[in-house]
Order: sequence, then C-alpha cells, then structure tokens
Amino acid sequence: MKIINISKLILFIALLSGTTLFVSCEKQLDNVLKNDTYSDAFWKNQSDVESAINGTYGLFRRSLNNNQAFFVWGDTPIGNFVTNDGTLHSDIFTKGWLVPYYREAGTINWTNWYRIIDLSNLILEKTPNIPDANFAEGQKDNLIGQAYFMRGLAYFYLTRVWGDVPLQLKATESGDDVELKGATSSTEILEIIIADAQKASALMTWESVNKSARRKANKGAALALLAHVSAFQNDYAKTLIYTDSIINQASTFSLLNKGEVSDVFSNNDARENIFVITQKDSENESAAHTDNIFTTSVSFSTSSSISFPGFPFTVPNYYIDKSRLDKLYSQTDARRDDFFLKFDDGPVAIDNQAITDRFQLTKYTNFLFKNAASLGDLRAESNIVIFRLADMILLKSEALYQLDRINESREALNIIRERAGLDPIATNLNNRAYYTEILKERQRELIGEGHNYFDIVRNIWKKSNIQEFQFNPSDLISWNLSLGDGGVDRFAQKGYYFPIENVNLNSNRLLSQTPYWMGKY
Repeated sequence: MKIINISKLILFIALLSGTTLFVSCEKQLDNVLKNDTYSDAFWKNQSDVESAINGTYGLFRRSLNNNQAFFVWGDTPIGNFVTNDGTLHSDIFTKGWLVPYYREAGTINWTNWYRIIDLSNLILEKTPNIPDANFAEGQKDNLIGQAYFMRGLAYFYLTRVWGDVPLQLKATESGDDVELKGATSSTEILEIIIADAQKASALMTWESVNKSARRKANKGAALALLAHVSAFQNDYAKTLIYTDSIINQASTFSLLNKGEVSDVFSNNDARENIFVITQKDSENESAAHTDNIFTTSVSFSTSSSISFPGFPFTVPNYYIDKSRLDKLYSQTDARRDDFFLKFDDGPVAIDNQAITDRFQLTKYTNFLFKNAASLGDLRAESNIVIFRLADMILLKSEALYQLDRINESREALNIIRERAGLDPIATNLNNRAYYTEILKERQRELIGEGHNYFDIVRNIWKKSNIQEFQFNPSDLISWNLSLGDGGVDRFAQKGYYFPIENVNLNSNRLLSQTPYWMGKY
C-alpha cells in the first residue's frame, strides 16, 4: 500500500482545493497552512478540527467522483445500464469484467480511500488533546464522532470493493511512522467499522441530523452504516435494531411522496435523506462533467430541464434500453417515469439484439455552466445520496426475511411498493423467489445510487458455494457468478471483488492480487 506522509496531508488537501472538488471551508485551511504547515501549530481549537473534518468530506467526494467510481462499483456490474463508450467499457456491464480501462485510478486504485482514513486517524489522535474550553458545548464529541464515521465509511467502501485490505489505525506523522502492512481479513475490517460506527453514534446526538443539514456525518448516518455492516456480517438481528432506530425517528425522517423522490438529489435537507455528499458550485464543491456519472448520464437534447439542445451529449454515456427497463419496472411503476426519460435520437440495436428505445437516468439533472455565456465548463450539482430512508426500509425487509419473519418483511417491502404505485407483493412466492424480489426492489428504488452490486456482494459474502445463495442470480445480475474464463470457478476465487491496481501491489510486497484476477489483469 502506498502511504503518504500524514504530517503533510492537510496541506495536500489544501493544495488540491483549487480543483473545485472540496468544500469551501477548506479555503480557510489553505490560508492557515500556507504560512504554517506544522501540526503542533494547527491543532488548537474547534475551527482547526472543523477544517480537517471538512477535508475528509472533500476527499470522500473526490474518491466517489474519480472515474465515476461509486457508479462503476455499485451499478455497472449488474447489467441494467448500457454504454456506447467502447467495448472495453461495456464488458463490465455484460461480462463482469471489473477492469474499467482508462479509469483505473479511481475504480481499482485505493489510494484516495486511504487518504480519507489517514486524515481521520490524525483527527482522532489530535482532537482529544485540545482543551474542551476551545469548543462550543457538545462540538468536541460531535467532531470526534464525525471522524470515526468517516474512517469507518471509507473502510466499508474498501472492503466491499476489494475484500481483504490493509488496516491502518494510526496516523503516520513522519517517515518513521510509515510501515508496510499486509491485508487484514474482511471479517476483521467489518469489526473495526462496527466499532467506529458505534463510537460515532454514541458521540453524536439526534440533533446532529438537522445541524449538519444531512450533508455531514450525524447520528442517523452512523446508525445507517451500522445497519449495512451488520447485514454484511449476517447479524440481521442487529440490522433490524439499527434500521428501526432510524425509521422510528418519525420527527426527523420520513419518505417523500410518490413523484417527489428525485428531490433527494437536489435538496440535501429532504426528510428522506440521512446522509448525502453535496456538490454545490457556489461552495466550490461541484464536479466537472468528465469526472462523474451525473452529466454523462443525461442527454441534453431531451431533458425538459435543459435548454441547451445537443450539448454536450446527444446520447448519454450511460443509459438503459427498453428491454432492460421493461424487465425491471412494470408499466404501472411510478419510478419508471420518475427516474428515466426516453431520449429522441431514435431506436437502435443493443447488444446485437432487437431494435429498442433508450432511456436516460434522470436522478442527476442538477448542473450549471460556469461560463454561461459560452455554455462552457459544465458542472454537476446533484447530491450523491449515501443513505436515505427508503434504503433502510428495504434493508429492514431483508433483515426480517433472514429472521424468518416473512409477514413483517412483506409489510416493510410493501411500504416502498405502495409509494411506487404498485400492488402488494404476491404472497404465493416461494422463499427464494420472494427474497429475489426484495433485492430487485432495491434495484428499482436505488438504481444509479451505488448500492445494487454491493447488495449482491453482501449476499454472497461468507457463502462457501454458489448453491447457498438465497436469490436467483440470473434475475439480478447479467453475468455468471460461478464460471469465469475457461470454466474457472470465479466464485471460489473471489472474482466478485474488483482487482487491485498494480501500482498498489508494486508499492507493497506484502500484498497479493485477488486469486481470480491473477494473470488476468
């Protein structure tokens, strides 16, 4: 693992802040560190810690956006989306070839994620030593809680994407602190995440949700992380506790009405949101269209919210064709029209199949041109929604199924189906078919939000063979989980994880490639 010198990390963040990927508060951090880069002169008060915490959010935003990582990881391997971006890119959709060529720096390189962890470690080590009197009441605990949450969340992305990864829980403030580490088992990594999220939840109050405007770590976000991680551990009794702890906060969280779900991507403080990463150009947070899924999923020639026909994309890079749309959504499902819009360049042949219409994802249609006069420098402003209430309700349904409380599971599932205008789920499905429907409902509701492939990984984690799956793989994913090239047992060789980029392996002799990807990448 390539480890950077943490004593220079905050300066590193400040120097990158000019790329508009970071929060505006980092300009204050930049100004401080241009004159003083020594940590003992920096860690003095609440403002210093807030600046460093803001740095973790800036790094997190950059990590998600870099090469469309959160979308490539969480959505493309399912096979619902299609791309015109060359065969090498389309193979990830149809064949599970988890190597997005020319996008390795964001999708199979974990350096960005360890930067979040390193900065979180530094905050956790320095903040307790600052006098309590230098913080407003409750803010010291709140900021420490945010640091625990961000470290845990970064590790959660790491272990879902790569499985076993190096564990670093100590800030490396000098070259003497740097050490090579081998991979720690995903089982242990999950335990560390649980511990971090529990500490975060204990240190933050429910008031933190509204105070943070849901755009920073809060108690609800910590509990949502615990819900997901406990599900990965197959500890569904805990998952139920954590999801209910959020769902029962009715004064804080509630579902939006049918037809309003897209508000979660434009309004970070929408009551359905638990934790989002905002992208506001006015606060130097927006991302260039070349860096993310947001604008590249939009056809400018058809969206009613866009008045710039044909620029810059007549056909979006990522879209869903009619056959896939019909398979995923019934004609009566409100999400079909809420989340997708047909673009009018005419039907085409997809994957050498029949001629079919194409539809763009409309969850991310908030953007602006920084140079409005010339329609230049397109910037995405849609929220990246990390956790929202519908996710928790569907995760609760999954937990209740696993706890053999099928009727209650249906009740939870039907809450989301009712909002979508659907009838209650059929009661005559066998268990395998019903559980597949829970995961398909998560695909329908959370499509494009970076969850769907991780749902698959969660449900095969700890399984010794493919026969133990409780879902029908062919109904949820477009490629064969059990067979790879030349009949290799892909499942047994952990081929459901993404490969580790060679630059990470070459910098750390204690690491080795995931078995399935040895000799393939």
